[in-house]
Amino acid sequence: MTRGGATRLAQRLQAVGPSPTLAVMMEAKALRERGVDVIDFGPGEPDFDTPENVKRAGARAIADNLTHYTDTSGLLDLRKAISARYRERFGADWEPGEVLTGCGGKNVLFLLSLALFEPADRVAIFAPYWVSFPEQVRLCGATPVLLQAREEDGFVPRARDLEPHAGSLRAVILNTPCNPSGAVIPADEVERFVAFSERTGAVLISDETYDAFHYGPGEFSSFASLASRVRDRLVVVNSLSKTYAMTGWRVGYALGPRPIIEAMRTIQSHDATHTASISQAAAVEAIRGPQDSVLAMRAEYRRRRDEILGALSRIRGIACATPPGSFYVFPNVAGAERRLGCPSSADLARRLMTEIAVATVPGEAFGAPGFLRLSYALGIDRIREGMERLHRLLGGRET
Repeated sequence: MTRGGATRLAQRLQAVGPSPTLAVMMEAKALRERGVDVIDFGPGEPDFDTPENVKRAGARAIADNLTHYTDTSGLLDLRKAISARYRERFGADWEPGEVLTGCGGKNVLFLLSLALFEPADRVAIFAPYWVSFPEQVRLCGATPVLLQAREEDGFVPRARDLEPHAGSLRAVILNTPCNPSGAVIPADEVERFVAFSERTGAVLISDETYDAFHYGPGEFSSFASLASRVRDRLVVVNSLSKTYAMTGWRVGYALGPRPIIEAMRTIQSHDATHTASISQAAAVEAIRGPQDSVLAMRAEYRRRRDEILGALSRIRGIACATPPGSFYVFPNVAGAERRLGCPSSADLARRLMTEIAVATVPGEAFGAPGFLRLSYALGIDRIREGMERLHRLLGGRET
């Protein structure tokens, strides 16, 4: 406590703010509690239920008294399942000792930042970016180097944009498929990032949380497929939250070089210890069990994506390319801002919330002003109602 009773907080907090996506969620929740019918395009959460076989596995874990501490890295059975999946899908040869599980992908990414970054380190991040990437880097005292992925290029990050910073970067954080843009890094660009890492020594961090929701063309290109070339400086992060509708179970994981994984394990031993033993048991079933639910979700998301894209194309002041992955669209709303006299997409998002009860996340949250993120992880009827409200407010596109 400081003189006069004011609380003195750590100076590092001056560099960061609360999560804007969670802020939108709480604002929408407050409106609903007042009886407002909010069409919520804000959440980054599946609207599906956890598959029944996964829930049963969690219930069995409780009945079998799997309710005690596990290894800090996670159950060996779970780490074996994860390493086997990457061996089968991408030919990567990470062993269970090179896998760490944590309390969701966000937690795992923060453990990784704490293990790698310190003051004077510079970390490249492409905008639009997931909201926590630069904040986690700043909390470690390091400096995010923010680079722009271009709308006209489908928001795909390009390795060539790293060249002015070659030799000065501790790491590059990538997200494919991307939250918020839905961009997917193609195989030839994955190879270029790997070549950059080989030449400069920069650590590659690939957040592939949405890898199950890639709609083509072709197969998803994971950085894991080239792990043998940068084995000492590649970390792939993923989560069960989106793939299996397990957001509340809090299971994420990382695969990477043993020294980095061990460092993360040490940090976690002084933090959460491990994610819930019951969640880990359910995760084993999710990975090893039937994948029908994943295929069904992907098909439904693709249907919803096409629905929302068709509707947006008919609304004045909005332009949106087709995203090949995730469950978000990221339309350019510069025309809508002008039409409503809004100085920013943040102001536009507030207008949509207060005037027509449509919740979105402004592009400023992702380092991309002039855009809005809309999640299509909600039912078709709700999507149609939300699009109709936007159409009434902004009018139809002139043909």
